[in-house]
Amino acid sequence: MAMPALVSELEEPVEERVAKLEIHVEHIRSDISDMKTDIRRLNDKVEGVDQNLAGKIDALDQKLTGNDQRLTGKIDTVDQKLIGKIDALDERLTKKIDAVDQKLTAKIDAVDERLTEKIEAVDQKLTGKIDALDQKLTGEIHAVDKKLSDKFDSVIEILTSLKVDQANNRVWWLLMCAAMLGVMARGFKWL
Repeated sequence: MAMPALVSELEEPVEERVAKLEIHVEHIRSDISDMKTDIRRLNDKVEGVDQNLAGKIDALDQKLTGNDQRLTGKIDTVDQKLIGKIDALDERLTKKIDAVDQKLTAKIDAVDERLTEKIEAVDQKLTGKIDALDQKLTGEIHAVDKKLSDKFDSVIEILTSLKVDQANNRVWWLLMCAAMLGVMARGFKWL
């Protein structure tokens, strides 16, 4: 079935739409020109502030340069005074350290000699005691070794006799088993 054609509303004519656009474009142009003038003013202000700061920085730099020379002179005099005091202090401390070093070296040498003598005396005493103990233990070890050797020989003899007895027992056991099997074979008429 055919549908009736829809009636569409009439659109605004193109001229009206272009007129509206031109109005908007005019507003945008006026806003942009206002922004340009504001930017130029800001640029002038920034240049003015830049010149002021540059002048102040140059003045401060000149003051610091003059102060720097005075400070350098003061630092040099203080440095020379401190170097003199440090050198004097270094000499005094070096002398004191050398004196203490000599005293301590002498005391350490004396203690070392006394301890060496005592260690040698203790070493001789301990060496004598160790030698005596070694001889005593060696004698006891030989006695224990002889006893163990005798016991070992008797154990070997017992084990040898046990081996022979064990071999005899096995032979008798085999003979008994063979005889029993023979009796069983005849009883069941296998033979």
